[in-house]
Amino acid sequence: MHSLWPIVIGGILPALFWGITAIFQKQSAVAATGSAVYLIAFGVACALVGLAAALIWRPAPWTAGGLGFAATAGACFAAGTGLISFALSAYGVPVSKLAPIWSCNVLVTLAIGAVFLGEASELNVMKLAAGTLLILSGALLVSSA
Repeated sequence: MHSLWPIVIGGILPALFWGITAIFQKQSAVAATGSAVYLIAFGVACALVGLAAALIWRPAPWTAGGLGFAATAGACFAAGTGLISFALSAYGVPVSKLAPIWSCNVLVTLAIGAVFLGEASELNVMKLAAGTLLILSGALLVSSA
């Protein structure tokens, strides 16, 4: 049971929060909030949650490398989030059509982790190929529903 907590904390709860996030992102677009304003409000909310987390968890000391990686992650996340917000507001695309597609991000993470972080040796190629096929097929099927 103890080994289940990391899966709940780092997998299930983020999936729930990110799923809810997409709904509020769509509602923001419907309320005529442009992607730039959305990103500003989203960023402020992220900063406030980060401040609360820092007060609760007493984070490790900051390093220049760690801050650089965090800033790069934030810039990538903001670019993707801004593009989603733009597509939702400018084109009126249903969030239910986009979410399955952007959820394929796990494949990008997997590929980068395998190539650049040396995690390829931990992968079962047959399971990886089957999972990739299922993820892509599922995303196409669900987004075309």
